[in-house]
Amino acid sequence: DEIQTGLGRTGSMWAADRHDVVPDILTTAKGLGSGLPIGATLCRDWIAEDAGDHGSTFSGGPVVSAAAGATLDVIEREELAAHAEAVGSYLRGELRDRLGDDVRDVRGDGLMIGIEVRRGSNRLLRDLAIDHRVLALPAGRTVLRLLPPLTIEREHADAVVDAIAEVVG
Repeated sequence: DEIQTGLGRTGSMWAADRHDVVPDILTTAKGLGSGLPIGATLCRDWIAEDAGDHGSTFSGGPVVSAAAGATLDVIEREELAAHAEAVGSYLRGELRDRLGDDVRDVRGDGLMIGIEVRRGSNRLLRDLAIDHRVLALPAGRTVLRLLPPLTIEREHADAVVDAIAEVVG
């Protein structure tokens, strides 16, 4: 399941690549259509040959298919997986340096980042969104989940670090 982790998010085209896993079936969606609703299932030939018929009213629509093709072209041409790895590594390092003992852990791959805080995350998420316009998501009660855009630059990463340091510290 590469719906959230795929398409460069973790610093590789697929998170499975980071762990030397070659899946028989891989699913992707979300980022594939750059905001348009599309999903895809990729599989080995021997599986596809026996998959049988399956259809959907909206499958294979030309607009979302064109968006998916353009998205894949941009990810490859602009080397966004490598960019996610570089900026994600920078962002995690800056978060660790600035937050220190105020958090339990900063972890992740590429631009999929978790910050384990020492107290509940609800107020922190609210303060980040309202006071700093930084959108983070919860992952359990004590983890802030960051999924910045693949095109984020270091100057924007620095602004995110400043906001989180102010709210957490």
